[in-house]
Amino acid sequence: MARSNIYIVLVAFFFTTALASLNSPEKRFLHDCISIIGDECGNQFFSKLFTRDKITISRDCCYKVIQMGYSCHVKMAVFFLETDPVLRNADRIEYLSKSDHIYEKCDRVTQPEDSKFLAKCVQKIGSDCGEQIVAKLFTDVGSVNRQCCENLMKMGEKCHMNMAKALIRTPAMRSIDAPDFLRKNKKLFDDCKDME
Repeated sequence: MARSNIYIVLVAFFFTTALASLNSPEKRFLHDCISIIGDECGNQFFSKLFTRDKITISRDCCYKVIQMGYSCHVKMAVFFLETDPVLRNADRIEYLSKSDHIYEKCDRVTQPEDSKFLAKCVQKIGSDCGEQIVAKLFTDVGSVNRQCCENLMKMGEKCHMNMAKALIRTPAMRSIDAPDFLRKNKKLFDDCKDME
């Protein structure tokens, strides 16, 4: 474990040094990717991809990998392969294939139900209630009224959570902390449940 931590520190050093040599759009793109995935999840991703540690990427980090998007995911893997002296001569196909496998696994773990199921959920909750819920989740302003809570209870927790999972995958949600958003979403449901 200590070896992998030292390795991660070295990678961070090389990453910072190499980032300085990129042009502005590339630098901005990678910086955005890094800010979405964060340190903890970035370390999990890096360890899973480039070390022999038996690390598992957490569900919370999988949400961040998906939010980051496939292009960020691949660009970061390629960047490490091109800039880390230890990885420069590595078999890129092997690592990029492994990187794809990580992304696909995270996609499966975080995927909401199918679109027909989600369409029924949207229909059950209604647009007025949907707007109240979104306002509460995003701005924490206002409240969800009793009627909306009743609709939410009729719709059920499965619908509520799957709608949140679907929202997280939209481009507008890239900068939202997905695990935190899901916790707020669950709390909102529980608060409505307590109103009954």
